[in-house]
Amino acid sequence: MVYIDIDADLNLVDDEDRNVARLPERRRFQPGGVAVAGRPGFWSWVLIDEIADGSVYFHQISGREAATHGDLTASA
Repeated sequence: MVYIDIDADLNLVDDEDRNVARLPERRRFQPGGVAVAGRPGFWSWVLIDEIADGSVYFHQISGREAATHGDLTASA
């Protein structure tokens, strides 16, 4: 099962071709961090680019690239 960190429409992009979504209230993200964004059945690993004004900006990356940023498993 994949845990979605950021509920996002992965087709929504800004003028800089980055995905954008509402910043989840109970999650802490920092630029350069890795998360899972999307919805069940359609998700992607993402790299956080910026956090501003209650929004999180990110771009989609491969699982291989995400793994270079740390452990991709969550403890049960």
